[in-house]
Amino acid sequence: MSITRSPLRLVVAAAACVAALAAVGCGEDDARPDAAIAPVAAGSIVYEKEVGADTQLFSARPDGTGERRLTHVDGSAMHPDWSTDGKRIVFHIEHKNAKPEPYCSIVVMNADGSALTDLESRQHGCDGWPSFSADGERIVFVNYDDAKDIEVPATMDLAGRDRRDIKMPREMGVGHPMTSPDGKWITFVEMTEDGAGNSLFAMRPDGSQLRRLTPPSWGIADKYDWSADGKLIVLTTHAHFVVPGESANVVTIRPDGTIATRITRFTGGEENAFAGSFSPDGRQIVLRLERGTTYGLATVDRDGRNLRAPSEFGTDRRRYIDWGTR
Repeated sequence: MSITRSPLRLVVAAAACVAALAAVGCGEDDARPDAAIAPVAAGSIVYEKEVGADTQLFSARPDGTGERRLTHVDGSAMHPDWSTDGKRIVFHIEHKNAKPEPYCSIVVMNADGSALTDLESRQHGCDGWPSFSADGERIVFVNYDDAKDIEVPATMDLAGRDRRDIKMPREMGVGHPMTSPDGKWITFVEMTEDGAGNSLFAMRPDGSQLRRLTPPSWGIADKYDWSADGKLIVLTTHAHFVVPGESANVVTIRPDGTIATRITRFTGGEENAFAGSFSPDGRQIVLRLERGTTYGLATVDRDGRNLRAPSEFGTDRRRYIDWGTR
């Protein structure tokens, strides 16, 4: 059971370029080879990582050091999101072994993994892809009603009460809803079955003014992030490898959908980059670099300069990376 690559209804039913990037970056404008490398911003990242047949949540420094396991849940802990004050993390659990049938629930815990609180009372269907609202007072998520076979963006308070579905103008596969930093927009990924046509959309919190921000041909990953100032969104293009020989790359776009900066420019399919999130101050981005079946964390300035590539790649595939303040 997985909701990372397909709609929720299906659940319940960089070798050469990395070396160059480390020196000059991969933005729209080449950085000077001798450009100073700025220090990595403070704060920890949280991410999901495979542990046996499941995934659990871990925290670490942005360079991947100091890793600490946060969850030991029965099932898979997935899609974490930091609160703006850095005190809490929201995520969802795939209860794969639940009887009479599997379901997904949203969970809130302290940043150190303590005080884990499951907000699900129905124990059926699937609540997933949670994130904190801009003001930190509510949780935005995807509600899949298995009885009606309908999934919609929804919100609830931090105790799991006052659930409100957002009326959509048409039926869509919905993934990873987030509010913009000013709270005026909700963005989400329209999920397609194979990911090839995934697109980013924006709408008002009441579901009005729905508009597409990226074309289906980009095939974006469901993980993306807003910068703290609300001026940029970072995302991954061609994330599902449906075109042979095409690499996944990280770009930033403006809220109107126009491209701001091409952060990476991998080609050939062997080297790839996947967006994590902006640093809390919005000045840097954390991402995952891939060389074949090895992986490493990297950070880069939001203009694509000063990419800090890992000194070595390993077998740990850290996914759904979110950068918090603590």
